[in-house]
Formats: sequence, structure tokens, C-alpha cells
Amino acid sequence: MIDAHCHLTYPGLWEISPQVISEARRALDAIVTCGLPFDEVKEPGFPGAVRALELAEAHRGFVYVTLGLHPTQVSEMSDEEVESYIEFVAANSGKIVGIGEIGLDNYWIESEEERKRARRVFFELLELAERLGKPVVIHSRDAEGEVLDILSSFSLKKVLMHSFTGNMTTAKAALERGYYFSVNYRLTNTKTMRKIAKNFPMEYILLETDAPFLSPTGGVNTPLSVRLVAEEVARLRNLPVEDVDKATTRNAVEFFGLKTR
Repeated sequence: MIDAHCHLTYPGLWEISPQVISEARRALDAIVTCGLPFDEVKEPGFPGAVRALELAEAHRGFVYVTLGLHPTQVSEMSDEEVESYIEFVAANSGKIVGIGEIGLDNYWIESEEERKRARRVFFELLELAERLGKPVVIHSRDAEGEVLDILSSFSLKKVLMHSFTGNMTTAKAALERGYYFSVNYRLTNTKTMRKIAKNFPMEYILLETDAPFLSPTGGVNTPLSVRLVAEEVARLRNLPVEDVDKATTRNAVEFFGLKTR
């Protein structure tokens, strides 16, 4: 079983990451953590991304990294900082398995000026992914249709719609393009994600926790709760959880090109 998207360096999870990774090794095949320039509070030197790369190096073959730039973070960074970060991602491309999460967020970003800037940066990051031949992990909150329009300008071979909660028309359009979907515990209370988990072809489904967020029990979520996501998908599809585990693990390995134990 693989947690295809979490944030091991985010406060709350970062402090207990040695224990979390140790426990996860006994239950999971791999963890894909998302490295961002910074996590909760902006700091110089892209510490979130640096820590994520260091975790992957320390736990090679078990922890893997995507490097991204959350659209809400763009508003906190200058143009020079954004360009410097894109150069940082490119320089570390050999150490990562994807670019993400990247995208648009019209829920948190209300200013049209900032939305326009987020679109420009999204384009730049997609250009980088295309140039490097890397998979992309997409954030598209309240901007799903616009994100799909932008993606249509690129010939990216592997696109993962992370925590997708838009409408089913847009979801089906993404599926028709061959995009993948990573589902998390929100499938228990979000109609679109539940329909995706239940009805979309299994070969396009990955499992994620988005830890430390979206905890099934409250408090800090961890990659171990990916099993609860697998169990819910199994229940929705009337399948043994082992079948869901096998299929989604294979999908994650193939999507990210992982070399698991």
C-alpha cells in the first residue's frame, strides 16, 4: 500500500516524522511526500523542499518526493523568489518523482490580480514538468475547469488530480484525457470523490492521505491512515481490500516510476 500524497515536513507531522516513518515501514510499501518551498510559515531558503529531499535521501527506496508550489504560496513570494524556486526544483530534478502539487485555488485566492499571477506561475511549472518529463500532481480547488483548460495546452503524459472535489462533468473530462485521481478520506463526505472512487476505472485510482490534514479521527493525520481510505474504496466497490491495495499500489508505482522494496 502506498500513500501517494502527504506532507511529512508540515508542522505537527514533521516533529514526529521519525516515528511515523518507522511505523509506516511495517505497514506500507512507500510514501510520496510533497515538498513545498515552505510549509506553514514562510522562511528563507526553501526549507520545506530541502527537508523533503533530506527525508527521501535518509529513507531511500521508501520515502519519495514531489516538489511543488502551492498556488496560495505564490501570493507570499516575489517574482524573484518564484523564479529562484523553479530553478531549485530543476536543479534537483534527479531526486524527485514528480512536480507538485501545483495548480490554482480560487477558494482561498480571491483577488483577480493574484489569480492571474497564480495562472502564470502554474504555466511555468507545467512547462518545467514537460521539459523534464516529470509527472504532475494537480491542486485545483474551485478552479477545476480552468485547470483542465490550461493543461490542454501541454502534452504531459502523467497527470494526477489530487483530492479532486469538482463536478463530475469535469472529472469525466479529465478521465477521458487519461488523467489519474488520488482519493483520500474526504471520499466519506464528498460526493464527487466518492463517485470517482466507486465508478472510475481502478487503473486510474491512487490512494493518499494528504497528512497531516484530513485526519479521519481528528488531530494529526499520518500516512498509516491510507489503509482506512483503501477500506472505504473497497466498501464502495464491493471488493476485498487486498484487491484495492494491489491495484492502487501498482498504479502509484507506475505513475511515479517508484522502485519499491
